Amino acid sequence: MKRQKSMIRTLTNRSFKANETRNLVAVAAIVLTTVMFTSLFVLSQSMVENLRNMNFQQAGYNSHLSSGIMTDADAEKITTHEAVRDFGKSIVVGIAENKELTGQQVEIRSADETYARSSFSYPTEGTMPVRENEIALDTITLDKLGLPYELGQEITLQWRKDLNSEETTASTFTLSGYWDGNSAAMASMAWVSEAFVQSQCAGIDQAEQLANGQVLGTVMLHLDLYSDSNLEGTAEQILADTGLSHVSLSPNAAYDSTINQNIIREVLPMAICMVLVFASGYLIIYNIFQISVASNIRFYGRLKTLGATKRQLKKLIYGQANRLSLIGIPVGLVSGYLLGAVLVPVMITGTAGEAKTAVNPYLFIGSALFAYLTVLISCMKPAKIAGKVSPMEALRYTDAGTNSKRKTKKSTGGASIPKMALANLGRNKKRTLTVICSLTLGLVLLSCVYAKNASFDIDKYMSQMVISDFEVEDSSISSTFGTYNPYGTTISPELVQNIEGLPGLGATGCLYSQVFTHKIGASALRNIQTYYNADDRLAYIEATDTSLAEAYHEMIHSGECTSILYGIDGLILDTFTQDGRILDGTFDKKKFLSGGYVVMEAATGAEDSEKETQPTYSVGDTVELNGQQYEVMAIVADIPTITEGVNSSTQDFLSFYLPADTFRAMYPDNTLRKLFFDVAEEYHPQAEEILIQYRHDVDKSLNYTAKSTLIAHYQEQTRANTVMGFAISLIIAFVGILNFINSMVTAIVSRQKEFAMIQSIGMTKRQLRRMLIDEGLYYAGITLLASYALGAVAVGIGVRMMVADDWTATFHFTLLPLAICTPILILFAIVIPYICFKNLEKQSIVERLRATD
Repeated sequence: MKRQKSMIRTLTNRSFKANETRNLVAVAAIVLTTVMFTSLFVLSQSMVENLRNMNFQQAGYNSHLSSGIMTDADAEKITTHEAVRDFGKSIVVGIAENKELTGQQVEIRSADETYARSSFSYPTEGTMPVRENEIALDTITLDKLGLPYELGQEITLQWRKDLNSEETTASTFTLSGYWDGNSAAMASMAWVSEAFVQSQCAGIDQAEQLANGQVLGTVMLHLDLYSDSNLEGTAEQILADTGLSHVSLSPNAAYDSTINQNIIREVLPMAICMVLVFASGYLIIYNIFQISVASNIRFYGRLKTLGATKRQLKKLIYGQANRLSLIGIPVGLVSGYLLGAVLVPVMITGTAGEAKTAVNPYLFIGSALFAYLTVLISCMKPAKIAGKVSPMEALRYTDAGTNSKRKTKKSTGGASIPKMALANLGRNKKRTLTVICSLTLGLVLLSCVYAKNASFDIDKYMSQMVISDFEVEDSSISSTFGTYNPYGTTISPELVQNIEGLPGLGATGCLYSQVFTHKIGASALRNIQTYYNADDRLAYIEATDTSLAEAYHEMIHSGECTSILYGIDGLILDTFTQDGRILDGTFDKKKFLSGGYVVMEAATGAEDSEKETQPTYSVGDTVELNGQQYEVMAIVADIPTITEGVNSSTQDFLSFYLPADTFRAMYPDNTLRKLFFDVAEEYHPQAEEILIQYRHDVDKSLNYTAKSTLIAHYQEQTRANTVMGFAISLIIAFVGILNFINSMVTAIVSRQKEFAMIQSIGMTKRQLRRMLIDEGLYYAGITLLASYALGAVAVGIGVRMMVADDWTATFHFTLLPLAICTPILILFAIVIPYICFKNLEKQSIVERLRATD
């Protein structure tokens, strides 16, 4: 037995050394397969971790539960509950109200290390505050305050001890630490020391603070449980067990099942790619060993004659595969991880900060196992062929096999090179069909992916996001604490003057707004009731939003409601008539500007629904505003870029649009809410530079939106899906090309004797070369015919149906990828047979005829 093992080992060694070219190609194939597996494992694991981290960042913390404000006694009961594994504690002081921080909520609190870390707000530079005058801030707050990232500098924050009072307190601190701000979170933290909290909260009764709607001195918690399953049920159980029904415990939204489903959906393309990588890796390695076995088939036949068993011959094949794997897989693992690390920031976008590459030993173990499994499965059929071959079968081995039952065809037209080439495709119909199908599938899928991406209309998408190249807004619009200030100073006369002096300036548009109480007319009141009673809207609101339901019933009872009046001019008026935004009536810009007319706003999303009664005045109704009568000209759909932002502390139900001149006559002291303007494309960088400079030098609370930035952001967000779609298509096409190469090489290797015989009876080298090239061209021709036919159907019908309901799409029929791939495929069809023929020429006719001896 030992002698037999030694003999097989010796044969394996010698066979391995005798096939240097095969070994190099095989190692390259194994490295390539391992690289693809490893990079996909790295990408998928990194995507899972980054998406989960992004969800935590958006939630603002990574603990299982967070609490509302409570007393120390309540916190003690909750933290000692048996379901709580760990907790972090924070004491609330107030909200920073510096003018520079308008639009950014900065919460002044103290916190222990656990709470700070779970809030992604633990200093990376410096330390948490210890002394009474120390503070730690994030970089977002420092940027808003216009301060450098330097420890030890003095910082003054304005805040209110009593939220119901206008009196503010100015506290000066020394910066003890800072960290990178989390732009996805709703608020930034300003950590102060326990000593500062004690000095400000001396003599405060926490229960009384809660009863009066105050926050100073109250406690908040982050809780970690023993399991993240059924967080909502566990939170309810904790509150029931502690008898704290008045306390709020909220599960972290990042643990919601829908979030996990979204993560799975994002990773699914990676799983599909892994299947395709397995298929391509299998075909590459299978091709190599198939060709190797076909070229050495007579060698295996002689071994059988000398007494080698089927098992020993299989062991011979697998032994060589193991050696090749030992060389190729480690190299592929390292290269694949490096490639994955490069692709992670390209493929994973939209996360807070730069995407991080996952580092996990299971990545390498999984990739190595998948790659080795691919090698073993790839060798199964070649090993089976080598094991089953007999000496006589080895002599008769051809491309068509030995069991062909095909009848001989008789022809009176004589033989020709093209006819012979076409007939050769039928020698192995299964393989020919596989090659054509895989190539066609890849090309058709590539055409569909391209056509779908080409159908995306960036102008349609942007029309719902912005209405101009640039928009500047008053900082109080985005305030998370307080309401919009109609007398804000963000869009100052100086800023307006700078914008008006921009080179290449196009159309502009001014937006003003004012919240007021409106006495609802009978027509509007009927329409509102009709709308909310339809489709169980009111029942849904009563079940999900009690404050909105109360506001609705109060409005119906009193006949009054909080409303918003907008003043508009310039390019804003032009947007009303675009993209079907007028839902009822007709908008006449000249007539509207002449005075006496008002435009009403429809319910959000009305443009996407069937026409129905809107919760506002009807076209033709008369509306009284500020003592004057106006006729309703039209009803316009909600335009988010105009109406977004905070307005009032109470729910508003009606929105009115008047010309800006009419609005300013009513409210002469109101300042601009937003300013929209277009600029010639070549002057976009200059316009943005002016806004950035103004924010840096004059008003750090200035917020602006640039259309070009949104376009770049969208392209970044969708880049991963686009790349993945093209990658899947190219992998399938690559598999088809490998099949084609395998078909040509195996056919030529196994037909060496046949070629020698037909050359010996008069076929020239030129004729043989032409026959092989014709075979390749037939493959390409049939593939292209099938691809153009199926591609036209798939794009013309399939893609058209896919994008029909997509409001961002404008369908364009295109087969551009097929047109690009046509010359490439024809080139492959010529070059591959030519290379195979040149390799065949290395042996003379006599040598090939004697090869059967």
